[in-house]
Amino acid sequence: MSSSRPRIKVWDSFIRLYHWVMVGLFGALWWSGKNGEMSLHIEFAIVLAALLIVRIGWGLFGSENARFSYFVQNPAKIPAHFSSLFRRRYQNGNTHSSAGSWAIVAMLTLLVAQIITGLFSTDGILFSGPLNPYVSSDTAAWLTDWHKAQFDYILAIVGLHVLAVVVYRLMGVPLLSAMITGYRNSKARQPSLKSGWQAILLTVAVWFILTLVLK
Repeated sequence: MSSSRPRIKVWDSFIRLYHWVMVGLFGALWWSGKNGEMSLHIEFAIVLAALLIVRIGWGLFGSENARFSYFVQNPAKIPAHFSSLFRRRYQNGNTHSSAGSWAIVAMLTLLVAQIITGLFSTDGILFSGPLNPYVSSDTAAWLTDWHKAQFDYILAIVGLHVLAVVVYRLMGVPLLSAMITGYRNSKARQPSLKSGWQAILLTVAVWFILTLVLK
């Protein structure tokens, strides 16, 4: 069925690299935080912060289908989307689905909040975030609690994302391959993509600046 549809490129190299690096960072941040490897935790967090900054910028000025104005859809469309999916009538487009778009927004929001709270967090003994000295101890304690609690919300979103990939595949809609190759079989219009290397190099530059400022 999919072979009868044209093969179009839907994801630039930055979006694909961003996705898979985030997978690795999620595990690395969990492991380092759980095992008290806070020096590594900060290193991983700076990489995450650089990726998020550039991803948000790419969502404003990057490839057409990676822009928030392009892929974030009216949430009222979500029920119809799931109805077509489970009736096996859904056809892959050239960006995120209506449900997927809001999952992306939720994940970005939570990750940005996680970075911000982490900057002020402290264990009260051996570790303090780079901006911890600029807030009161009560504020730092509150932000630390939020930093820890938010991880469960992020874990829930990640779990839903993995479940969605499986469910969509069972419904005959492969999602994973496009995030690896960049290509998808679809009758949708080929989106206008920018060179992902621009964003990748910008991410390295942002990471370097954050490292100088926060360490």
